[in-house]
Amino acid sequence: MTDECLRRIMDNTPVPCVLRNSKLEFMYANKALVDLFELADFAEFDARRAELMPPFQPDGSPSEDKLNALMADVLSGDDLKVEWLYCRDDGELLFMETTVLRVEVDGEPHILKYMNDVRDSRKSRVNERLSRQRLQAIVDHCPIACGMVDEHFNVIEINNEVLALFDITSKPTFEERFFEFSPEYQPDGQLSRRKALDKLKQAFEAGRIRYEWLHQRLFGEQIPCEVTLVRVRFEDRQAAVIYISDLRETKNSIAMMEKMQTIAFTDELTQLFNRRYFMQNAIAKLEVCKANNEYFHLIMADLDHFKGINDTYGHPIGDEVLKITAKRIIGVTRKSNLIARYGGEEFIVMLTDMDYEGAVNNARRIQKAMEESPIVIKGMSLGLTVSLGVATLDVPGDSLDDIINKADIALYGAKRTGRNKVMEYKDAKDLKW
Repeated sequence: MTDECLRRIMDNTPVPCVLRNSKLEFMYANKALVDLFELADFAEFDARRAELMPPFQPDGSPSEDKLNALMADVLSGDDLKVEWLYCRDDGELLFMETTVLRVEVDGEPHILKYMNDVRDSRKSRVNERLSRQRLQAIVDHCPIACGMVDEHFNVIEINNEVLALFDITSKPTFEERFFEFSPEYQPDGQLSRRKALDKLKQAFEAGRIRYEWLHQRLFGEQIPCEVTLVRVRFEDRQAAVIYISDLRETKNSIAMMEKMQTIAFTDELTQLFNRRYFMQNAIAKLEVCKANNEYFHLIMADLDHFKGINDTYGHPIGDEVLKITAKRIIGVTRKSNLIARYGGEEFIVMLTDMDYEGAVNNARRIQKAMEESPIVIKGMSLGLTVSLGVATLDVPGDSLDDIINKADIALYGAKRTGRNKVMEYKDAKDLKW
């Protein structure tokens, strides 16, 4: 093979290659090699050959000595394939799978070296090994129940926290009876097995999902949990790491907090919202209504002659009257309206989902509900009536206190003009007392 012929072959070779003579002197390098090292031309590669290798190869051998020994072996007739470490000016290490051949050029032995860049495959192998190590560490040292499952929800590995959560003693028990650790149906009515596979599919598509799940122990105790599935690669196949958080304490805490909030914001006697809760929510709702140009109305209601009930029949009967009154107000008022016991025998209703005429009609329904049906307690029939005042947001700058004051004026007008009636603020504001 002539020198010119060999150069043409090298220039058309898509992988980097270098030609040396029997004295190991540089003869030629193709463009692929020049591009790999980001050099100006092959002459620069020859001039900087020593700089383009680290002083030592990964096995500890001096790079220059090892290279010369390898090429000497090739000249003796042994073709070689080795991994070789190079470096670029930017410090990046280049792991190359190098094939070294003996060729004849003009009857003289030469060395032809092909370099295959294996950085990506090497990184892939390293990353895969590190991933397995990380996954193993996650499973073994995770402080909550954790494991790994394949695409069919077959168990690959679990940690000891899983055994503790489900009160079992061996991993094979969990692996063999996996679906027995969920009830047949989840609380939403879906079959556990089918829903679990659907969730796994979602995790493989999204990479990570989190959801609530009802587990159970083998003897039937149910365990509400939060499950997180994270997609991973394991042994060249798709798998998922599964984290299981026991929510029993959390749900108990939430239930306790909700109970405390109920106590804090509920009137103990009537089970309506109390004044504090009403004021907090009505202030916020008023601002929303102002911003969106929506309706905002208030009804103030006060039982007529309630003091006489307490004085005549006693406070226990008076308490029963307040409870029944609260139920009647709820019965003729939309659920979307906010109803509260404002204090004593006084109630307040916020209405935002109807026009002003609708609010007035709602007040009239409350008045009729009390007037037309006597309250029966312990065989006693008590005829009770209620007076009501209605006010609305008709002045943009009005605060909640302003509107409450207007409703109170209207209520006072209803009381002073005969009781057992509904009065609007617009009719009460000019009354002479």
